[in-house]
Amino acid sequence: MDRREFSRLGAAMLVGPPVLLLTGAADGAPQGGRQGAGPNAASVAMGTNLSGMEWAKPGLRYGASSLPNVHFTVPRKAEVAYLAACGYARSRLPIQWELLQPMLHDIEPSEASRKLIGSPGAFHATYEAYITGVLDAHAAAGMRCIIDNHNYCRYQDFRYQADGSVKALMPAPQPLMRPYTSDASQVQVRIFSLADGATLTMAHFTDFWRRAAARWKDHPGFGGYGLMNEPHQMPRPGEVVGSKENPGAGEEDLRIWPAYAQAAIDAIRRIDPVNPIYVAGNEWSSAMSMGTKNPGFPLKGANLVYEVHLYLDARNTGAAFDFDTEAARDFTAGLGRGGIKPSTGLDRLKAATQWARDKGVKVALTEIGMPIDDPRWQVMFERTVNHAAETGCEVYTWMGGNHWPIRNYAINQAPGWHQNRTLEPLVSGPLKAAAGRSQAALFDDGPGYGAAGTPLTITVYARGCLAAPLTIAVASSGGGKLGKSRVTLPAGANGQNTFTYLPAANEVAILRYTVVEAADGQGAMAAPPPRTVYSLTDPVAHAARNLSEAALAIMARYAACKWSMADAHTDYVLGAPARAGDAIRAVSDSGFGSSPGNAMEMVNAINKDSSAMGTMTLPVLRVTAGRKSSDHSADGSFGLWCKKSVSMPGIQPHPTNRVPYNLEDPHFALAVVTVPGAASTGVVFQASKAEDSHTSEISFDKSQPAARWIDAKGQTVALVSPERVPPNTPVVLTLTSAPGAQTLRVNSREVASGKATLAVSACGQMLIGWGYTNYYPASGFGGHLYAVIAGKGAPTAAELAVLERYLASVAGPT
Repeated sequence: MDRREFSRLGAAMLVGPPVLLLTGAADGAPQGGRQGAGPNAASVAMGTNLSGMEWAKPGLRYGASSLPNVHFTVPRKAEVAYLAACGYARSRLPIQWELLQPMLHDIEPSEASRKLIGSPGAFHATYEAYITGVLDAHAAAGMRCIIDNHNYCRYQDFRYQADGSVKALMPAPQPLMRPYTSDASQVQVRIFSLADGATLTMAHFTDFWRRAAARWKDHPGFGGYGLMNEPHQMPRPGEVVGSKENPGAGEEDLRIWPAYAQAAIDAIRRIDPVNPIYVAGNEWSSAMSMGTKNPGFPLKGANLVYEVHLYLDARNTGAAFDFDTEAARDFTAGLGRGGIKPSTGLDRLKAATQWARDKGVKVALTEIGMPIDDPRWQVMFERTVNHAAETGCEVYTWMGGNHWPIRNYAINQAPGWHQNRTLEPLVSGPLKAAAGRSQAALFDDGPGYGAAGTPLTITVYARGCLAAPLTIAVASSGGGKLGKSRVTLPAGANGQNTFTYLPAANEVAILRYTVVEAADGQGAMAAPPPRTVYSLTDPVAHAARNLSEAALAIMARYAACKWSMADAHTDYVLGAPARAGDAIRAVSDSGFGSSPGNAMEMVNAINKDSSAMGTMTLPVLRVTAGRKSSDHSADGSFGLWCKKSVSMPGIQPHPTNRVPYNLEDPHFALAVVTVPGAASTGVVFQASKAEDSHTSEISFDKSQPAARWIDAKGQTVALVSPERVPPNTPVVLTLTSAPGAQTLRVNSREVASGKATLAVSACGQMLIGWGYTNYYPASGFGGHLYAVIAGKGAPTAAELAVLERYLASVAGPT
């Protein structure tokens, strides 16, 4: 998939003994695993694209957008280990040619250019080490990884002068960043061509792959060569500029890519006669045109795999996610008139698998995505991957990895965190089912507050794949009434079921689950955690009897999130409860902001596998007088992040994954923190949009509590307490906003107010201990944080006071 388009829109196989992670496994691991009988069980490789290392392209060479963990991210070892624990045996690693080989082999640089950019043809040592580290992680996990040159037959380069210099060449701002030019005219896009004067030649391409083959061919984690991702809009015959970059009459020269591919195959085979070579096709590697738009295919060479891409939307772009909108288009790319239907993906893939069968070659589906907002997409996806399994076609989803835009994107295979365990991505369920792998974890979601006599619907669901129906018993400790005492989840991928609970008056009821063993020996599985349901008629009055129950009832009434460092875990994949001194990567919503398919996780996905990943640090758990807090005082501390989607009309108008409120909505946020001294400045909690500047946040300015709102039109409301807070003393900070009214409260006392009506401004994320706007992180406040509450609505002053008292109790006496 094209990184720029995405940004604008916001030989091992799965064989051998299955990994069984039962109740004794690490927290968050899938459970109840066994190898079963799918359409073609355990006979075809399936995995994901570990996207992240290719994301620096838009700002490369012009501008300094080349910082790891910000502009691109290297997949973490822990994420690879998690994929292995889920039964996956192969991955595809998209890389950026320019980052690995920053200077082409035949450039004659000046001494200044060589010093800043590197030697001709040489691989960048740090980026090369990143790739080796990913392969090491795969080898350690018993997996293999394809290296995918994700460059679209193009290479973004400097313009070198006759003396080898680059005009306005600037040194890298930091050791891990790259040099750049401050003059945009000194950047060019080279492209493959068969014409005289080609700017990106076969010699350039074969030099790159000869070096890569020599470097990694014998690595135990290496899984093959992905020659080039998605060739498209190549130059016309006799031209050296792409038809995309130079619109006009005439068709692209479809002979270019096959000729370059054959040259690369020959170059690799002179060094490595064994490892598979993945050969893409023209027209974005479209599955529908592999057999018709690639003159000379199949090519000559041993162990070639022809890679195709397909998506499920009408235009086959992977960038549209509303089923009804796509079905109404009355056009389906590759198939003609008529809207998308359950067989659309299957029909698209059949064009490639039939061609492969006729030619006696192998085919791999190296990009496909399953939108997560409508179950009808899953039906389409299941039919497609089942056909792939039946025909021996490898499958790699778009997209896994841990780069920040990937989290909760509408097509992803990024694990989440919910109810103190790993939340397996939806797309993984159908993949496991197609491969015949039974492995899942159980969750529930639903409202936590209801008036007496009002039925509440609770959803119980599996993430992963169940080999057989699974029955779960439900019991209530309150005086309310259950609609049914047992729910049965269907066999297959991502099964779910619902039940109702009718609360009695003025009660605190606890619903408990017990897994009933499946008849065929599904395996031991942990039930969802108990769920508390409140029907208190006056939570404020109840606070005199039980502060915690009263506060939670208020949170439930407003469907508010709560993140407590008492729930901190070491990782969102295979993590364990954090102990004092442990780094924190995951905190579940222990409030009521989550809903089915929308876990309000707080995670940290930055890669700290080596010192070459940057100076940013993780928050660390501290325990003081038995109270747990996250320590953000280290230099470069990144906090926790709940990254979601925003509504995009015509593309994703109703995303499942959303934060509770937008800037214009009535909303509130509370945090209990300490600061170390009189100079603490930075963000405590933020609701914002990563790609824009608007924000609602609690912060400190030289240890003075502050609240700030910036809406999409640039209107700013800034409230600052006139007093600094004392060091190392817990303080409760509260922000509220409604049309025409904003407040900042400190320890239940209003210290500043505003009267703005904020413009419509969609929020796509919430962050603890730091901020992130305009594609870049904002510094955190540098203190300790115990808990945060955030929700939509306008609690009364009395309700806020209960929440504030409750948070103060979390941190201890104030």
